[in-house]
Amino acid sequence: MKTIAANIGRLAFGAVAAAVATTAPASADEAAETFVAGILDEANAVFAAADQAARDAGVEALVDKYVDVERVARFTLGQYARQATPEQMAVYMPLFRKYATSVYSSTLDEYTGEKLAVEDSIDRTERDFIVNSKVVGAKPGSQYADLVVHWRVYRAQDGKQSVVDAGASGVWLAIEQQSTFKSVIANNGGGAAGIDALIADLKAKVGG
Repeated sequence: MKTIAANIGRLAFGAVAAAVATTAPASADEAAETFVAGILDEANAVFAAADQAARDAGVEALVDKYVDVERVARFTLGQYARQATPEQMAVYMPLFRKYATSVYSSTLDEYTGEKLAVEDSIDRTERDFIVNSKVVGAKPGSQYADLVVHWRVYRAQDGKQSVVDAGASGVWLAIEQQSTFKSVIANNGGGAAGIDALIADLKAKVGG
């Protein structure tokens, strides 16, 4: 899973960041910032633990608590989400949860020993926000000095907020996952056969 995270960290965020910068209004959302600040407080505590198993368990709890896994799982299938059968989705959803948790864990593990704190936010729509965070006390010239970790927050009609994507070092995780998943499906004939191939690929990666 370290390899997955490392590869993800090199890829597609630039174009998305440019789109956000050019289309989003110059405004902020305090509620979204407070929401992410709370997550980061918990995440910083999780990654202060010396034991890898404890960190992995902590990240899994954070994903279950704060990430809208079902929304992200459907998003990553793209147009194929409409083609998946209920039986396929019943298998895919728990596999995706394990996969996403491993990716978040591997990605956040890069910041072990550092603390992230909210810097600012951008309203994309009344329900869609980008919250930016940076490493606290990063020294000039360090690898973290100019690093911004982005959190995409969705707010439901009832006011409940959830994380639906995260980005740093050139990538939005869910967007890159969608690109990868769609390629696997398309390269295996699309439709039901392609979705079965993706499920088999996820099983090979995370077990199950």
